[in-house]
Amino acid sequence: MSQDSWMSAISIHDSLFTPELEKRLVESIQLEVPGSKNLVVKATGRDDLFYIQNLLSWPDEISPNTNWVGSATYRDTVAFVRKYVWQEAKKVGKNKFVFYMTSEGYTFVQMKFWSDVFESIAITYLNGCQTIEFDRGMHFTQIWGCAPHTINMQYMTKIHKTYELMRGMAIINTNNFETLAAAEYQYGSDEEQASIRDLNSSPKVKPYKFLCYNNHPKLNRAYNVGQLVRRNLHNSGLISLNLGHDQPKEFRDSVFENQIEQFADKNNGETLAYFPKTGTDVFQALVNNKETVQSFKPLGRPRWDSTNDQKYDSYMALGEDTKKHCEQCYFAIVTETKYLQDRTTTSEHHTVPITPDTLYLDCITFTEKTHKFHLAKLPFVLFAMPGSLKVLRDQGYKTFSPYINEAYDLIKNDEDRAVAIVDEIERLTHLSDESWVEMQEALIPILEFNFNLLVNTDRCSQHRFFVS
Repeated sequence: MSQDSWMSAISIHDSLFTPELEKRLVESIQLEVPGSKNLVVKATGRDDLFYIQNLLSWPDEISPNTNWVGSATYRDTVAFVRKYVWQEAKKVGKNKFVFYMTSEGYTFVQMKFWSDVFESIAITYLNGCQTIEFDRGMHFTQIWGCAPHTINMQYMTKIHKTYELMRGMAIINTNNFETLAAAEYQYGSDEEQASIRDLNSSPKVKPYKFLCYNNHPKLNRAYNVGQLVRRNLHNSGLISLNLGHDQPKEFRDSVFENQIEQFADKNNGETLAYFPKTGTDVFQALVNNKETVQSFKPLGRPRWDSTNDQKYDSYMALGEDTKKHCEQCYFAIVTETKYLQDRTTTSEHHTVPITPDTLYLDCITFTEKTHKFHLAKLPFVLFAMPGSLKVLRDQGYKTFSPYINEAYDLIKNDEDRAVAIVDEIERLTHLSDESWVEMQEALIPILEFNFNLLVNTDRCSQHRFFVS
């Protein structure tokens, strides 16, 4: 593709690119940060790549909801970043690039934007597509925190065709979140290691059946909690859900209306799209139990903010709060970052995902949400993309069949899979304490195996592939 043909796809509307936007773009991009060379060499085996990393402060003006492919503002933004990055790279004698995103999945906005920037660099400075095809990704590499598994290559092939991104780039999936969870143990003091190692090492009667962490009430998480409430299971477990518990009543009611109540409407488009058979009744159960649902404040405090009583939830691996919760429950309900599979909309210039409440395109990824329970030696059911348990097994972990019915992992339909998962949660919740003590005893070899696999081996792994 020539530079002229690439530009011809751009509309003639006036650009909103301003010096103020230029300033914020520069502030949002980190280049050649200290320590990046070791990270890049470890991931790629190369020391000639120019390091780029995006911060969270990406300008709102550049997104599918504002200015995107087909707008003059997007064109000018790509052109500015192309020139800025190229000039900075030339200062240190480099013309090959790596974009590093410590992301939980394939993040659409940044993937698409940087794909277009890199393609523009290739067209403008590097003899275009001939260079891209010749070096098979050596000039442009992107690193993402997805499961390093061939299934994510299959997802990337599909994503590439759907959204026209990552052409001519090498993609590296890493297990960053797995190694972060392992580091909780590996870099702990002797006392901290002992407290983690002793968790759930012997059977005992516990006060709760399950532990279900949820922070923000994404559509699928609210649905999952609604199923627990509808089936009257919520009193049997520890459940967190952040509905603005520490805010004024007017604010909390507004959050409840926007995040919960609207989905109980039988004509709600998202409910009909994602949970057409059961969604209205499930969300209505949340509405009927509003006071109870609003009492599901987050659990515990973040590890990095353990002195602030106004902060809640055990986001990362095993803080003291999370240890306590894991000691009190027989099993965990994991709601991974990516559950709902992508749906799209197409305009004149581009296709974008419209899946609610997620920044991530279809992929299988495991974050601290999963790996903290390997560390805590707690069995779990997994709300995630279909086939996720198989990927865990392929990566060396053991899952919990036949003690937990894991047939749900084979179900492609998101709603049917969710119902099957909650069916199994209900069965597990109704087991007696005596049955659970016996099951704990039987599961110890699996839980110990997974714990040792996580903490006693070098779990740094990656999968690299090229998008033609």
